[in-house]
Amino acid sequence: MRLKLWFGWFILFSFCSLAAAQADAPHSIDAAQAECLKTHHGTMPRAKCNSDAMQAWEKDVTKTYAALKTKLPSDNRKSFEASQTAWEKYRDAEFDFISNRYAAKKGTGYISVRIILRMQIVKARALELESRYDAVKDSNGEN
Repeated sequence: MRLKLWFGWFILFSFCSLAAAQADAPHSIDAAQAECLKTHHGTMPRAKCNSDAMQAWEKDVTKTYAALKTKLPSDNRKSFEASQTAWEKYRDAEFDFISNRYAAKKGTGYISVRIILRMQIVKARALELESRYDAVKDSNGEN
């Protein structure tokens, strides 16, 4: 009896650990960026790694936004488009702030700082759109 109980807990724990490991798997863009940073050690090559990741996140926002727009019911599209327009204004204002904040800083290391700060804004939107897209797919019964 104890063996069955122990085995049941073991299976449950293993399943939960596997599910958590999959949920914690890095996004493909993050994985590519980490690999690039692992192999490039100079300031400018690392800035290129970050810049490439930034561009990938921007493409992800564009692609996911377009895909999500086609999946939304027509009565939600207008507010979704307004939301995206508002986010783009926010992004642009934040990019201006970041540029102005670091414009007078000396040193090549600040190039990556600016890229990373900008990337955080775009990445957050990309992940938010991906999450919304997954929710819409799930509610439509798609895999």
